[in-house]
Amino acid sequence: MPRPYPHEHALFSLRPYNGNELARRIIDHPNNSHNVSLCDGIPALDVGFHLRRNSSSTLAELGRHQHADIYLDGAHFSRTQCSFEIVVDTGVIMLHDRSSGGTTQCHASDGDDAAPFQYGRAQRKVLVQKDFNTVIGMGGTWNDLLQFELEWHRTPAETAEAIRKYNAQGYDVVENPRLATTRPATPPGRSAPIRCLRVHKLGSGSFGTVHKAIDVDSGEAMAVKTIKRPTGEQQQAKWEKMLEREVEILRKTKHSHIVEYIWAQVQGTGVAIFMSLKEGNLQSLIERGDHKPGIIADSVLPQMLQALDCIASNRIVHRDVKPENILYVTDRNDQSGFRFQLGDFGFAKSIADPASVAGTYIFMPPELFQGGSNTTKLDVWSLFVTMMWTLDTQGFRQNQNYYQSQPATVVQGLVRLVASPGGELSRIQRMAMFDPDHRASAAEMLVDLFPGIPLSNPQHAVPHTPIAPVEAPNPAPYALTPPVTRSKTREMQRNAAAAQHHVE
Repeated sequence: MPRPYPHEHALFSLRPYNGNELARRIIDHPNNSHNVSLCDGIPALDVGFHLRRNSSSTLAELGRHQHADIYLDGAHFSRTQCSFEIVVDTGVIMLHDRSSGGTTQCHASDGDDAAPFQYGRAQRKVLVQKDFNTVIGMGGTWNDLLQFELEWHRTPAETAEAIRKYNAQGYDVVENPRLATTRPATPPGRSAPIRCLRVHKLGSGSFGTVHKAIDVDSGEAMAVKTIKRPTGEQQQAKWEKMLEREVEILRKTKHSHIVEYIWAQVQGTGVAIFMSLKEGNLQSLIERGDHKPGIIADSVLPQMLQALDCIASNRIVHRDVKPENILYVTDRNDQSGFRFQLGDFGFAKSIADPASVAGTYIFMPPELFQGGSNTTKLDVWSLFVTMMWTLDTQGFRQNQNYYQSQPATVVQGLVRLVASPGGELSRIQRMAMFDPDHRASAAEMLVDLFPGIPLSNPQHAVPHTPIAPVEAPNPAPYALTPPVTRSKTREMQRNAAAAQHHVE
């Protein structure tokens, strides 16, 4: 007797597609009677956490052997025809064709999207979810002898949450004497272009849009940056050079504090760059307000110095170091609880390339406003300003919009003030020298402040920057000081010698 409703732990049900007669017979088979429920009044087979005892990665295995979760009766099917598998990290379900002849395929019902199995991939696995790949067919010349429609009982977000809960605590299973264990599949190699389903937008800028996406052939979550091709011939040449440069930089800079590059490919009228997905960026982390900026800054500084040391050893200038481009993932081994990575190399270039001005205004160093060269010291200045922003030194973060509207000399005056002896960031003063020839490199700052951290090049190869005379404080004119921080600035200047800073 079928259950009147789908099982409470079912994610979806398999019901006959367009009245497929063989699907009806499979549902009515005695071996499947324990798992039949009524879905909108139609008998269907439930697929969910209630089926499996011994496999944490497989929801259901379909085949004609006696221990399959869903028994397929007939010589048209393989002993193990296919299986539905969980990807815990991303909270998605994959259909895995495990038949000997590749006789499983997926399609879309009316109005839905589909990405069928594609020839030439290492394994035949593909994403299934509500409104995507909603029909599966098996057996016969066109893989359509048996056809089921996936009737989903949860949205993709609800499915992901259910997977998270199941992974944490498990659920009771339906009694089934034919339970078996299925070995999880090995992730396939990258032998073909990535097919992805964009989930939602993470951000956008002048060079492209970034989305969270799911690889429909592996179930992996990733970030995809889509860069559209411009229309003008001259713009296209510049676009191609910029794109080639960004991809090349991402390919050759491998470091734990630089975002991981996965793949790049032509897509539609542009190019898609695939990178590992992060939880957020420094800007959103600080603005959320649930972590102490000082503790965060203590981790950001050494980790970003390592990233800058790595790209500098490859003679690369990032040119847009700022909180928005510093990404993070949870890392319980770090004092802050996070591992930070430098991302968005859209402005990056080799120091051998001709000089040009790029970056975000308030984070740009003085030499860029004076026609100076692009050197790796540029990024060190930007990291110093990023530390000011993180710690809200002298109300810099609070008044970011104000500083963005002022002449560059206003920000430079504030940098000079907080980096001077007795200033809140005097410990890292060498990062803020106005003359880049006197500004310390990332490697030098690591040697000075964090001697136990390994460098990208041997320490004996780190060039020594001569220590310049101390730059006297030269704050911006009083009239240009933001009203919110005028009294605070006077007070902090009077107590500069006793000021406590968080960057050690």
